[in-house]
Amino acid sequence: MKKKVLIISGIFLVAILVTGYYFLNKPLPPTQEELSSRKTVEDYFIEHMHVSAEEAKTMASDGVMLRLSPTSTFQGVIGNLYYYGFIDDQVAFEKLLTETADNTPGDENSIKVGENTIDVNSSYSLNYSMSNEEIAGTLLNKAQSEENFSRYNYLFMPNHKETNNE
Repeated sequence: MKKKVLIISGIFLVAILVTGYYFLNKPLPPTQEELSSRKTVEDYFIEHMHVSAEEAKTMASDGVMLRLSPTSTFQGVIGNLYYYGFIDDQVAFEKLLTETADNTPGDENSIKVGENTIDVNSSYSLNYSMSNEEIAGTLLNKAQSEENFSRYNYLFMPNHKETNNE
């Protein structure tokens, strides 16, 4: 009888420890403070292009072009999408990128995301009204190659409707 109680108690303790480990290692959603400390592309334009707040707002009104250079990294892309408010959960977005269909596989220089690829030397048209699924689909399938990529050394550029190939 004591042996049964001891075994059941041991199993119960292990179950509690495993459950606790799972919940403690699960990423927490961003706090309101973390969300409010992030920036927007308007902030990026003000800081990097030295334009006024009104000009930055106008520049971002049609969305932006996310520009990925040959030195761009996966964590850099995800981090910037989070920091500038395009996505709210980096872990969930990374998983989404691995599960979304990549209909335009990149070359050996592309950023690898599981079996999928994100092209570098390319631009991607983004805006804040896009869902995570739309952003993932854009990164995997809608690269706009930039032949003269080093002409501007900016992560974000204004997206002018007349040059947008949607």
